[in-house]
Amino acid sequence: MGSMTTQYSGTPAQPSKRATIIDVAARAGVSKSLVSLAFKDPQRVSDARLKLIRTAASELNYSPSFVAQSLTSQQSPFIGILVLDFQNPLFIEVADAVRRTLVEYGEFGLLLNGSSTATVSEPYGTLDPQVLRMLHSLRPRALVVVGTAADQNALPADIPVVYVSAAITRGVATCIRADDEAGMELLVEHLVTAGHQRLGYITGSSGAVTQERQAAFESSVSARDLEFLLLPGDYTEQGGYRAGQNLLTLPEEQRPTAVIAVNDIAALGFMRAVEEAGLTVPDDVAVAGFDNIFLAGIPRVGLTSVDPNKDELGRQAALAALAGAKGEVDEAQYLLVEPILVIRASSTGSLRYHPS
Repeated sequence: MGSMTTQYSGTPAQPSKRATIIDVAARAGVSKSLVSLAFKDPQRVSDARLKLIRTAASELNYSPSFVAQSLTSQQSPFIGILVLDFQNPLFIEVADAVRRTLVEYGEFGLLLNGSSTATVSEPYGTLDPQVLRMLHSLRPRALVVVGTAADQNALPADIPVVYVSAAITRGVATCIRADDEAGMELLVEHLVTAGHQRLGYITGSSGAVTQERQAAFESSVSARDLEFLLLPGDYTEQGGYRAGQNLLTLPEEQRPTAVIAVNDIAALGFMRAVEEAGLTVPDDVAVAGFDNIFLAGIPRVGLTSVDPNKDELGRQAALAALAGAKGEVDEAQYLLVEPILVIRASSTGSLRYHPS
């Protein structure tokens, strides 16, 4: 039986003509310059005309060329959102909060992967050279950097930069971050109220955030004259797992009855070590973390955690970037956002062992 070949005999599709700014102006009944202004600086256009222009652009499937605009005006009509670690769930959630706020204000946020070379031993990596070249070339109106990079000075000096969830020295650059000291106080108070008198803390890698969270823990437990144990770890699941294994080598009477991890990922690793040893969370040991990533809220996990108030972090960072783009900021600002304690099953069980 021979093979059959089907041939297409129709007319080849012709590429559709791309709409131009002139087409949008004609459809909206306004001038070309007003359409250009609507995309570059929408807040300078009346709501009525802005609606006409956006409707026309949508109907024509028109979008401005960022490259062309950056060449003519030395600036692109978007706000850059540079995420330094796409494997960090906290950074992704904060970046999305930045993007959503920009949308509220009629602005476009371009999400970029910083691809920093961060490692467990060196949490502040270097920026991807290709991303740096793109930033210098496209020239966003402002830039929101989510996280910390060792070579932050490599960013374009003449573009307003706002850091969020980053370890930036006060006064060096505008920085929006959670009040970790207040968050740690909330956690310790919750555990003490539940009856815990001996607490453990899984430490992080080197870096300012690590030092600040650990100092806040030690200060909070010392103020209550409580016993505590520091468990070496890092921000990874494996780091938390190893901390759990080390803890379980201690006699039961020497173990803390509750453990706080430097972040949620480490807390999840610690919980795995506890469960593999045949113990249960929270009855044998209560566990809490930091960041309240989406994994913490899964019913099977139920991890108590400090939420850095991600929506507010993103919102404040976006507003600061917009203010910087308009030249409304004269000096670096440092804003601490109040965190929220989210209590779940990992810290609400009854103590099986009460330290004397």
